[in-house]
Amino acid sequence: MKMKKQIKLTSDPSGRITLDDVAAHAGVSRSTASLVVRNSVLIPPETHKRVRASMTALGYVYNHSAANLRTKKTKILGMIIADISNPFYAILASGIEKACNEREYVTIFADTGESADRQRLIVNRLIEHNVAGVFLCPAGEATKTDMRALDAVGIPAVLIMRYLQSYPASYVGPDNIKGARLAVDHLVSLGHRRIAMIGGPAARSASIDRLRGFRDGMAGHGLAVEEALIAASEIDRRSAMDVALKFLSHRKPPTAIFCYNDIMAFGVMLAGIKLGLQLGRDLAVIGFDDIPESQLWTPPLTTVAIDPRNIGQLAANELLKKIDNPSSPNLSIVVEPRLVVRESCGEALTIRGNKQPSDESAIAKRVDYGRPSQKRKTPTNRSRL
Repeated sequence: MKMKKQIKLTSDPSGRITLDDVAAHAGVSRSTASLVVRNSVLIPPETHKRVRASMTALGYVYNHSAANLRTKKTKILGMIIADISNPFYAILASGIEKACNEREYVTIFADTGESADRQRLIVNRLIEHNVAGVFLCPAGEATKTDMRALDAVGIPAVLIMRYLQSYPASYVGPDNIKGARLAVDHLVSLGHRRIAMIGGPAARSASIDRLRGFRDGMAGHGLAVEEALIAASEIDRRSAMDVALKFLSHRKPPTAIFCYNDIMAFGVMLAGIKLGLQLGRDLAVIGFDDIPESQLWTPPLTTVAIDPRNIGQLAANELLKKIDNPSSPNLSIVVEPRLVVRESCGEALTIRGNKQPSDESAIAKRVDYGRPSQKRKTPTNRSRL
């Protein structure tokens, strides 16, 4: 006769069967069992059946009164960001914190590292801790499943910096299309025609919009976009540097590179230094975000400023409004960008002797790979727009 597997129960002192007992009997984690009793869409149907069967076998009764006590509004908010190593998100978080502190809310920070799997785990943990609301910078379109899970348990969420296609949710972020156009307009005004772009991960809404703005800006000036001079990259210095080195080894290299953000622009500048180029004269570089470090590079980085602290405060106000009034409509709050001109793009037409060369090979001759270019005074432009 086959013996049944013995499960050691961990019932509380009163003898009541607990959710831990159910989880052990079903062979799942407590968090999974918890999501099952709340009918979470994150749990596969087979797991639902197994956990429900264990509840029946053990005589577990879901204590709705206790659950109602647990689901009273807390003063804790979850903040899920894409990359804690990027100073941009630290500034954005400070804006969120300032507005939340005024209402005596505390925020729990979590970093997805751009991983959809990591994001799902974090969302599950925040649900278990019964947070009052969530700020979320999405790690791809798979985020829709995570948003449905939050909706299912009545936790409001506000998307920051990236929105989701065809999913109703409040969003707070910059006008990425306009910001990219501002960058292209500036480069073209300086005489650049052969402009490259290094974008972010292709599936992110911000990457899509900044690329669209770049294409629109080029088209608006009657300039063709060379597909060989457009590339998506991971959001770090090393990846952007590697892409820039490929661009600059092209038979007809670009004279300017627009980057998805400042971190990647720093990688492009490192590529220029590695090749002995004089930034602002041999190569123009422009970023996006205007993090504090952009002022400290040599030369300082021209960039599109979007004020992350303000975005954070606006996002906090929106989430707190939804907590106070769950039926409030979803809003899309788009912040105006502005161009901050520094020295990394040089002065108008400086690198071309005040006229556009008719022969593109003349541009290539500027890049003498293998030895540094002759030192010259770096042109400056300290105006601010």
